[in-house]
Amino acid sequence: MSAGKSGSLNRGSLGKTDGSTDEDAADTDDNGNLEMIGQESRSNGSDLDKGEIFDLLKNSRRRSTIQYLRDNGGSAELKDVAEHIAAEENDTTVRQLSSDQRKRVYIGLYQCHLPKMDKLGVVEYDKNRGTIELQESVTQLLPYVDPVEDGREMEWDWTVPAIAACLVVVVSLGTVGVGALSRVPPTGWTLVSVVGIVLIVGIQYWQ
Repeated sequence: MSAGKSGSLNRGSLGKTDGSTDEDAADTDDNGNLEMIGQESRSNGSDLDKGEIFDLLKNSRRRSTIQYLRDNGGSAELKDVAEHIAAEENDTTVRQLSSDQRKRVYIGLYQCHLPKMDKLGVVEYDKNRGTIELQESVTQLLPYVDPVEDGREMEWDWTVPAIAACLVVVVSLGTVGVGALSRVPPTGWTLVSVVGIVLIVGIQYWQ
């Protein structure tokens, strides 16, 4: 595809009347590739500075590409990635995508996003084969891609095993008649066990 033709395709895809998305416009505004012309791709595991990390992740198509590759063993074909992202953006299924919807995302990935990610060593992109493979450098992006556990989630991590352990200890001591626990009737321990189980199930549901 010549440079002139690709430019005309990008400009034509910007009109909202043809169903294009904000991401199509963002592709044309992303000039990061111009700064990388002539540069060699970084080696696998190369360090990224914070500016490069946030520049890569500011675009949802690059974030979606990374997530798709992670969900599919670290490698995929460009066609499959483009169809997946197009389906997400258009809130439809891959089978129901139109030719234009597929093409817009495919061109954006092919011309803009994947070359940029390849230059920075985040993916290995083979244009000839149309294949994409995650590189070790992507680990530097994951803390910003994965949702950070909030305080509630971290707090509940130990709650279930703690409640279960206490329940086992108390019921065991009561059934063998240790100290004041021996005064609790068997029906009482049954009730305690049921309450403990309900509490554990409730916590797991809440999580």
